[in-house]
Amino acid sequence: MRKKFQDSMFEISYLIELLIALLVGVAVAILTVQAVISVFDISFFKGGVDSLVVILDKAITLAIGAELIKMLCKHTPETIIEVLAFALARQLIIGHAAPLDNLITVAAIAILFAVRRFLLNRHDMVETPDGLVEIDDTEEQKR
Repeated sequence: MRKKFQDSMFEISYLIELLIALLVGVAVAILTVQAVISVFDISFFKGGVDSLVVILDKAITLAIGAELIKMLCKHTPETIIEVLAFALARQLIIGHAAPLDNLITVAAIAILFAVRRFLLNRHDMVETPDGLVEIDDTEEQKR
């Protein structure tokens, strides 16, 4: 009984995640169209360099939204690292922080890339509908 309840709660939470991903996807699509329209509006660029910052902010925010959708649909450590890397890159590019804050952000991005490179071994994992699953080396050696 308990196992059945846990399984049903897991399925409900997974469906809620997919619904949230759908809602974020709709918002990203609408905002992408809005960003494209604003780029072709010549009066938008009267702000000078500030207009570029606004466009970059919108573009990176939309990219973070797209990565968030991937993270909600595909539960892998790699997608989480990608979302964090995009969020940190946004902070670095758009945020006008102090040099020490920028250094910390760059270090955090470097740590994320190091984690992805050295701690996430794709050759040890296989993609399944439920996510990444470790494969048994003895099974692979038999092939």
